[in-house]
This record gives sequence, C-alpha cells and structure tokens, in this order.
Amino acid sequence: MIIVLCCLLPVAWVILQIWLNRHEITGVGVDGFRAALLGRTILYNGAVGVVAVLLGLPAAWVLGRGRGWPAAVVGLVLPISLLMPSLVIAYGWKQLVRLLGFDFPPAGLPDVARCVWSLATWLWPVPAMLVGLALRRSDAQVQQQALLDGVLKRVMFRQVLGPIVASGCIVSLLAMQEFAVYEPTGVSVVATEVRMVFETGAFSSPDNPITQIMAARPPAEGSASQQQRAAAAVATALPMLVVIAILALVAMLSARTLSAAEQVNAPDFPRSLEAPVAATLLSWLIVARTLGVPLVALTMSLKRPFDVMRWWGEFSPQIVGTLVVAGITGMVAAAVGFGSVFRPGRGLLAIALIAFLLGGQILAIALIRLYNRPALGWVYDGVAIMVMAYVGRFGWIALWAAAMTWSRPWRGLRDLAAVDGATAAQTARHVIWPLAWPTLGAAAMFVLILSLSEVPATVLISPQRPQMLVPMLMTWVHMLRYDPMIEASLAMAGIVVVLGAIGVVLGWIGSRWSRIVPTTLAAVMVLSGCGDRASPQAIWCSTGVGPAQVIYPRAITYSPLDDTFFIVDRQARIQHLDRRGQCIGEWRTPQWTQGKPVGLSVGPDANLYVPDTHYHRVLVYSADGRLVRQWGQQGTGPGQFIYPTDVAFDSKARIFVSEYGDNDRVQVFDETGNYLYEFGSFGDGPGQLSRPQSMVIRDDLVYITDSCNHRLSVFKTDGTFVRTMGKVGSGPGEFRFPYGLDLDNTGRLVVCEFGNNRVQLIDRQTGRGLAMWGVAGREPGELA
Repeated sequence: MIIVLCCLLPVAWVILQIWLNRHEITGVGVDGFRAALLGRTILYNGAVGVVAVLLGLPAAWVLGRGRGWPAAVVGLVLPISLLMPSLVIAYGWKQLVRLLGFDFPPAGLPDVARCVWSLATWLWPVPAMLVGLALRRSDAQVQQQALLDGVLKRVMFRQVLGPIVASGCIVSLLAMQEFAVYEPTGVSVVATEVRMVFETGAFSSPDNPITQIMAARPPAEGSASQQQRAAAAVATALPMLVVIAILALVAMLSARTLSAAEQVNAPDFPRSLEAPVAATLLSWLIVARTLGVPLVALTMSLKRPFDVMRWWGEFSPQIVGTLVVAGITGMVAAAVGFGSVFRPGRGLLAIALIAFLLGGQILAIALIRLYNRPALGWVYDGVAIMVMAYVGRFGWIALWAAAMTWSRPWRGLRDLAAVDGATAAQTARHVIWPLAWPTLGAAAMFVLILSLSEVPATVLISPQRPQMLVPMLMTWVHMLRYDPMIEASLAMAGIVVVLGAIGVVLGWIGSRWSRIVPTTLAAVMVLSGCGDRASPQAIWCSTGVGPAQVIYPRAITYSPLDDTFFIVDRQARIQHLDRRGQCIGEWRTPQWTQGKPVGLSVGPDANLYVPDTHYHRVLVYSADGRLVRQWGQQGTGPGQFIYPTDVAFDSKARIFVSEYGDNDRVQVFDETGNYLYEFGSFGDGPGQLSRPQSMVIRDDLVYITDSCNHRLSVFKTDGTFVRTMGKVGSGPGEFRFPYGLDLDNTGRLVVCEFGNNRVQLIDRQTGRGLAMWGVAGREPGELA
C-alpha cells in the first residue's frame, strides 16, 4: 500500500497527463529554444558524467583491488560523500571561487564549468563504487594471466568498460534531475525550466527571470491554473524523461556483469594484482578535495564566530522539522524493507525505480495534483505529503535491500528453514530478520539521510508543516556570501556525516554478517524453534585423492586475510581451498609415515602453521606451500614436543603451541620460535589438561578444548588459570571429547565434539550452550 500511494499513483498520474495531452505534445514543434535547451541539458550533464567517472576511477581501483585499512577508509567515506546535500557542495565551491578572487559572469562558460564540477564532485562516488564492485567480482585468474602476458590494463579495461558506461549514465541522469546547482546563477537547463513552468506557466524570460527567489505568492491575474501548469511542466520535462529512460536502459544493459555473480569474492586475488599505494594516495586526495575543500571554504567564509546558542535559536524550528519529517520517512522505509522480506517484491521495486527516475520535481508535481484537494487537506498541508515524496524518491533503496534477501545465498537459508517446517512468515521473522537487520537498517538510514537533503521535491512542495531547512537554504543560496546560509549548510553537513556514519557502519555489519550466514542460521533456527534438525547449506570435498577431495580430513582453518581455507587429511595432504570449496593449491608435509597433523592455523604473518603432531615439530608454510621454517624436536624440555596439536596467536604475535602425551601443556614462543614460557600440566584438576586439542585466543584469554576432561579450560595469556566450562554429557553446554574450536564473528565459541558427533555454539562468558547441530551419520547434515 505504501508503494502504491507514494510511487504507483504518481507514476500513473504522469502517464495519464501524457495521454490526455498527447495531441498537444505531438503538435508542439521542436523550435530553436527547445532544441538548445535539451542540447544544453545533455551536454552539461554528460560532462558531469565524464568528470565524475574520471574522478572515481582511482578509488574504484582501490575498492576493487585494495587491502587493509587504507582501502577500507576509502570505502567508508564514499557513501558519506555521496549523501552530502548537492546544495551545500555547490555553495562551498562557490565560496572557494570567491575566496580565490574570481568573479564568474552568471551563466557564462566559467560559471557553467563550476556547476558541472560541483555536480561531478558530489556524484563521483557512484562510479567509484560501481566500478570498484565490478573489479571485486572480476576474474582474478584472467587478470593474473594477462599480467604475465603484459596486457593487464587492456584486459581490466574490457572487464570494467560496461560498469564505467553504466556509472557514467547513472551520474548523468542524476545530474539532470537537479536544478538547485544550475538555478542560482541563471543557467537554463530542462530541470530549471520545469520548475519555472510549474511556478509561472512560462519559460524563463527577462520578465520572469529564472534566478528569482522562490517565495509563496498568489498566481498573477489571468495566469494558468495549477492543473494547466502541471500538465505544461510534464510536457516540458518529457524530452528529458526520454533521455533519462535511455540512459537508464543503457546503464542496465552495461551493468549486467554486476549481477552475474551474486557474491563478492572480496580479497580473492593475488598480491600481484593489488592496487598500488599511489592509487590509494590519489583516492585520499580526491576525497579531500571533493569533500573537504567545499566544507573548508564554507568555514573560511564565515564573517562572524560560530555560536551554538545563536545558531540553535535561529534554526531550531527548521532543524527539528527536518529531522522529524526525515525520521518518519526513515521509519516508513524500514517498514517497507522489513515487510518486503516476507514475499518477493520485484514488481514493487520496478515501480519505485520508475518513480525515482521521474525526478523529484515531477514526483512532487504529481503528488500536489493528487492530494491538493479539500478532502485531503490533512495530507497536503502536513507531514504526510513530504513523507510520501521522499518515499517515492528513495523507497527503492529499502526495496532493493529487501530484494537482496531473495538472492541465491539467502534462498538457501529460506529453503533450509522450509525443510524444517517453517512457514514463510516464520522464516522472515526468525531467520531473515536476525541476519538482515543491519542491511535493512542501513537502507532505511540512507533513505532518512537523502530525505534530509532532497532539494527538488522539497522546494516544489514548500511551504511545509513543520518547517524544513532546505527551502530556507534555497532562498539564501542566491546570496554570494551569507553567514546564516553558511552556518545552516555546515549544520546540515554535520548531521549528514553523523547519520551517514551510522548507516555505513550498519551496512558494514550487514556485509560481514552475510558471510557467516550458515553458522548464524543454525543458532537462530535452534533458538527460534523453526526446527531441531539442520541441513548444510553446502557440502565441500568428496572422498578421494584429487583436487578438493580428502581422505578423512583432520583439521581445517580459515584465512581471513584472503577469505580462503586450508584443510589437511589423513594423507598428510594440505589443500588450499577458495570460499567455494575449490582447490587452488596443495602440498604434502615432508614426512607422514608415523602420523599426520591434527591442527592448522593461519598466523598474523599470513603463513600457515602446522603442528606436525607425530614428528614433534611445528612447520611454517607460505600460502603457496613453500616451507618457510620449522622448529621443535621430540622431548619434554623447553621448545620440545611430544604430540603438538594446535597453534594460536595472541595480540602481541606470540605463538602458543598445545601438546599432549603425558606432557600436556601449552608452550609460548616469540614470533621467530624462541621459547618464552609454558603453562598447564597433565591431570584433571584446575589448571590441568588432558589432551589439549585446539585453542583460540580472544581478549587476552586462551580457550582450550580439554578433550579427555570433556570441558573447556580458560587461561590468561600469561598462563594464569581462570576457569573451566562444561562437563561430560550430551546436553547444552556439555561435551564429549571436544576437539575442534573456533570463534564466530560475534566472539562466541564454536566447538566440534568428536564424541557427540555435533557442533555446539557456546557463550564464552558463561559457558552456556546456545545452539547445537549435527548428529551421527553420513547423510547431509550428519557427522561421522
């Protein structure tokens, strides 16, 4: 119903106006004025697209082929930059021009260039993110081969050409919808003329200048009715809407490669393809110039010291009104997003996208004509019409986020819940919502922020109740230097930064949570009562000695550095698997006749540490299987081992090695393998161990599966005993020969039990069993 009221009805109204006035529209000739108007619109906004793409390519390289916090910072800042109000960015560049001593003639070529630059520096994150996503999803093996052949740049260009074209088209159509950047200095494009026609019934002229300040005023005597002006505005916008439709179609066709893979293989590429440091530095420089320079110019242009109390006294009604309307819009968007999880809504998403492509002005005009009626005064004169306008503009974001929960990985979750007897509603509430809420919340937050800064719809529908800040800014933007305008702009920017940061964090959490869907699903299903039997989302490897085949796998570990896995089996064969379970490398330990390793760990140096159990040593391999070093020999002295079982690392890069064989203890080494100290001894008392099989370290606490004591033992990293958790048994929080141990993304312990043929989720603070899955057997979902 929300999408019908906010999107479908306005779209239907526009179509009806075109149909009712089809004869008048087709009868209007393409005179010189209209041709020049459309030509300027395409030229200026096409230039915006080109400049934005050029600005975004370095950041796209970093997002697509960057690692570590430098690349992460770029990825976090870009959405915030895009959410900044266009009006604020444009006014900031205008202040910079003034500070530099330039005085551009209104609507002259330099002034047009300033407008193009302002829009490009606002929208450049779009190509940065789209092309970066395309690079992230591109085939790294093809690129590596191209690097060897000396044609890497050519191959990468072919891979990202479609997304480059798509992002340029998207930027251009977004720029076409904006009039606030062009209008203040009299630059005439279709968007500015649409507003002029709706306000006055005529194109801009010396008697009706486009630069006049917007104000509530009665229509002049004999002027056209609102119905006629609305129809004329739609007719004026129609050529631009056709161009926008063409750009949207080209963007959709060009971006087909982005939908080819529904999951991003985040860091699955070799170092040789990593973005250079120069690209990262250039990306930071572009961010600083496009976001920082306008805001600094605004700050430097203030003539009076900034006073918080004065500022609040001046703007509190508008600030509060803006936050109230945007907050209600965000809540409505959240309702749309969370509600759309219950059933697929591709048709609704298509309608919402069409409403968005109409642009803020046409959408606002349609809503005015639909709801400016005596019986609907409570809608037209209150908060409702503004919320409807903003949902009509940006509701597609919430629907898109919900649509992601119907993509391939999420369909697997839904199918798994259905197998366990859950209804669609139960699946949505108990499975999808607990996993997808950060993503859905981030979408709602972005809708809220965009509502704060939306200019076209807000200005056309003004005045509002409650008062809002954007119409006031639009009134002041014509002034060359005005402290209230600057202060209000900086306030708006500050609000966007704070809320944008919250939205980005929620989006980041959502992307992280989506990677651990199988583990979290099992816990959610047990706790929510959807079922007591779990089926695996995927099954990796089969029995054999070929690639991605194993003979009794003995240990597995995850490498967060490149999102891959290592597995060792009873053939002493170590295989390197990608996140799809495909083998990307393999090797064997130097010796294996006496026995095979029972543990694997990836160190902070990205090397693979193998406790070579039956050869009383620790082997260290690079990710490609090259033996880097080894240490240890048989014995019970410092640095000697009987049967080493696992390796773990603390925050100081110290190496912890567990062992058993009547010498059950944990030895601690420095990062080069030099002995430091040890703790633990054989036995079943506090602080004693009986076959310590696996370890994890979190918050300077060492968690150990004390296997033959059927418990978890906890020590401080200095060796001080803390407590034990669990006892022998098969109930929640009980164990029978716990062997494997790991942490999920929230810090909960994941324990694999040999004796109970199951995996158990444990609260590491209390030892309470949160969930368990798996039973003895050899069928899918059963463990042998």
